[in-house]
Amino acid sequence: MNSSIKPSSTPPIKHTICLRPHHLLCLQTFVGHGYSPEFTAHMTIVQKQLTTDPLTPITLVNGPDDLCGHCPNCVDGSCTSPKPAVFDHLVGQKLNTTEDTENAAPKHTDASDSPLTLHGIPSILHMSEQLLAECCPDCEWKELCVEVCRTLR
Repeated sequence: MNSSIKPSSTPPIKHTICLRPHHLLCLQTFVGHGYSPEFTAHMTIVQKQLTTDPLTPITLVNGPDDLCGHCPNCVDGSCTSPKPAVFDHLVGQKLNTTEDTENAAPKHTDASDSPLTLHGIPSILHMSEQLLAECCPDCEWKELCVEVCRTLR
């Protein structure tokens, strides 16, 4: 009888990252600029996690997420700016999400039982200048994102 213990073939459990819908766009064009040094540092960590392991599960949420806690506009767990809710709504329309649920999961993914991941972002949200024009009206970062889009082409 072999008493050696074999390593588990089950993949390790991955930490799920909670994101507002519009942050799916922000993470695609983030290049190290942010609202504050703390926000920028945290955004860098989250972006690195998602790009290093693009299969990290993402849960879409309505309201403040794992990035918002480091934003100076997030006070006592609430956003003091009306703009993010508008951006979330516009991105949610692209994803065809239900906005009355806490977890706004896309309804048109290819594998609805699979978690959303950076690798599996629906093609409708692949970054483009057109997408920025449609989903990011009046965003203070829009011009920077447009420049990033142009350099990615």
